[in-house]
Amino acid sequence: MKIERIDRVVIAVKNLDESMKFFSDLLGIKFDPTGSSGEQLVRAAYSSSGIELMEATQPDSPVGKFVEKRGEGLYAVVFKVPNIQKASAELEKKGIRNVGKLDLGPLKEAMYHPKDTRNVMIILAEYEDVHPATAAVALSLLQLKK
Repeated sequence: MKIERIDRVVIAVKNLDESMKFFSDLLGIKFDPTGSSGEQLVRAAYSSSGIELMEATQPDSPVGKFVEKRGEGLYAVVFKVPNIQKASAELEKKGIRNVGKLDLGPLKEAMYHPKDTRNVMIILAEYEDVHPATAAVALSLLQLKK
């Protein structure tokens, strides 16, 4: 399987706002404005340094159960791949169980069971890289809508 790079490290947290402040103060990093996914039952914040903080919006969600059982900490490692269908087929052929998929237009992700991958959830992500100027314009347009 071809991996382009580690896309991000996902840390499950109890309180997203407090955790953003903690990691910002600790590491001097900034987080993008937070977003939520009704489908995944989470609120998340991303940094350009490759850290994603994820808070459950419901205690019985996968992230909520993870934090309840194990406490805050490493939840997943996301790998960028050029072809998610091909990469997914390779993992599944090796007996790695898929536990979820996400399709948000240009972003596609596939999640794999941590029990099959040394207790770390593996997420494959496929998307086209966006030029920073394009991202800046899109972000400014989103902020104008608030």
